[in-house]
Amino acid sequence: MTAAPASPMLPAFMKAAEKKREQMTKLLILAALALLVPTMTKYLMWGDSVGVLPFKPRDYTLLTVAGVWVMVMLNRPSLCPPAFFMLIVPLLRVLDVTFLQRFTITALGDHSIVVMSLLSNLLVTFTVVFCLSAEPWKRVAVWVGVCTALLCAAGVYYEWLGFRSFTRIPGRMAGFPEDPNDPPIIISLMLSVIFTLNPRFWWNVVLVAVVSPAIALTLSRSGMAVYSCLMLCYILANLRQHFMGMLLVVAISVPLAIGGVAILAQTSTKSGLMTNKDTTDRLKAIYELDFERIKSPERGKDLQDGWEAAGKEPLWGHGTGAGTSVWKPHNQIVSLWIDIGIMGPLLYIGGLLLLTFRCFTGRLQGGYCLVPLWLFIPCSQILVESPHYWFAAAVCSNLAFTGRFRIVLTAPAKAQTTPHSPLPLA
Repeated sequence: MTAAPASPMLPAFMKAAEKKREQMTKLLILAALALLVPTMTKYLMWGDSVGVLPFKPRDYTLLTVAGVWVMVMLNRPSLCPPAFFMLIVPLLRVLDVTFLQRFTITALGDHSIVVMSLLSNLLVTFTVVFCLSAEPWKRVAVWVGVCTALLCAAGVYYEWLGFRSFTRIPGRMAGFPEDPNDPPIIISLMLSVIFTLNPRFWWNVVLVAVVSPAIALTLSRSGMAVYSCLMLCYILANLRQHFMGMLLVVAISVPLAIGGVAILAQTSTKSGLMTNKDTTDRLKAIYELDFERIKSPERGKDLQDGWEAAGKEPLWGHGTGAGTSVWKPHNQIVSLWIDIGIMGPLLYIGGLLLLTFRCFTGRLQGGYCLVPLWLFIPCSQILVESPHYWFAAAVCSNLAFTGRFRIVLTAPAKAQTTPHSPLPLA
């Protein structure tokens, strides 16, 4: 009686293992989408404010965070320590506002509400970085980037079509974030991740065509500038390989852009019989590329006041929240300096400089992510509270730093060696 060969069973076993692994990957992607997309597009915050959610955001966040962590552990995670070290700055802000309470924030009615909001943001941000520790992290990042960009743009289009008003500034579209300056930041960060991880050029071009009008509708001067720089970097990187395609894209997009600006000039600057002067000035400055008028004198005054505030308490700052509720310098470095002192900007800029150095020494792996990570610093003061910002930074870190630490539940069994017999004595 002869035993059947084991070789025919091996492919079946490998197929079953591969199928199980693919199922775990899909579940991880679904869990990441359920948590990250509503949070990063700020749909969850808006839904709670208008009462369309059947549950509390706190409960939803805790449930989805637990689900993401379980799915990550089932997908053979390997940690990238530098991606977690960059979260020291938001961690210091949370510790300061929770335990020291050197500055009381009452913007939401009570200081404890702000504390819980920052804790929730930190928990989601940490989960974002941990989610990219799973083995199929590139697929997860691409799916999250595409869905976040599309949903954010959809909110802007939904408002532009007149179905609902989200924005706090008349004449400018904002979508779910309610601040017209937020959609360009979110979309630019997501596109930088997609450009980094998705090599399919024409798929990326189609996505850019879908979301670009949403950025134009926000009339964000800084957002359009950073978005243009990101597009320029992507064009230059692909110009040689897709030269004829680039010419075709330019031939189509330039007339559409001119027509779009003309339409915006007719629709966004009017409110009944009144003319919105701020919107008119923005459109005229952008259309004529007048960089002097693109600059905001109000923001210049806010930045000057912020520097003066930082100089009054240069070592320890005024307390977390002062840089976003009292002075509002619209600059992340100055805001951190006002909040937690000089150590905040040093850690923040030091981490970005190290990430940039590793990126340039590693053949520009993750280079697209560096464009919005750096250029939005002088334009926004809440980047360190934004999970989408650290999402792009974590993607760049996972590409720039190749060292990993794998998490295993059980250590592999060590191979036992047979003892050597002593040599016979002569």
